[in-house]
Amino acid sequence: MKLHVISVFYENKSNLYGLKNNISFCAHFVTAGHRICAGYRIPSPVSATAMEDSKLHEFVLKISSLWSEQKIREVLYLEALKKDSMGPLRRMLTQGHFSALLFQKEIHWIYDYFKCFLTDKDLVNNEEVNLNTISVLHDLEGKEEVAGYLKKTEGKVLQSYRSLYKYLDRDLETRRVVDEHLDRISEFYEILSKQEIVIIKDLKRPVTA
Repeated sequence: MKLHVISVFYENKSNLYGLKNNISFCAHFVTAGHRICAGYRIPSPVSATAMEDSKLHEFVLKISSLWSEQKIREVLYLEALKKDSMGPLRRMLTQGHFSALLFQKEIHWIYDYFKCFLTDKDLVNNEEVNLNTISVLHDLEGKEEVAGYLKKTEGKVLQSYRSLYKYLDRDLETRRVVDEHLDRISEFYEILSKQEIVIIKDLKRPVTA
């Protein structure tokens, strides 16, 4: 893939996107008709939100936290796939794992677009949190227990996504991505909930001699 350098400079995004005090050192390239900044394709300027400094900082922190939650989803679904008792849930677990990988990438793009390159840190995987999360799931054996644990995790992730909407009144592109993630994770949540209902019904069946 051939990249053509078009500019390397300090870019004040307040002039372009309505963002205050968000200055970054950028290397801009063009490849296949797309503009790339710091190695990532960035959204069109017309989709950016004119946030106040305090709201922008809050939003960036929430996006960072959401990326970590997607990393947890990735390791949880992968760990669940290693169990022998998952049966018909295996296909959904595979889809959940791949969705976490995709959503991480898209959240990473959003983070790199809105962050301040001078003060906000790069996203880093927390191995300790991942290991603690896996250890809890590792001790669960039954399909119903795994489904219940994953459902609780997805419920927390859904709450994190819904908390973003107050920042996205004018940013239609980012809102579209959040909507898509929310819809897909809601589907996983419903599937896991139905699995719990099936198990509860089985437990309530009378025992015949």
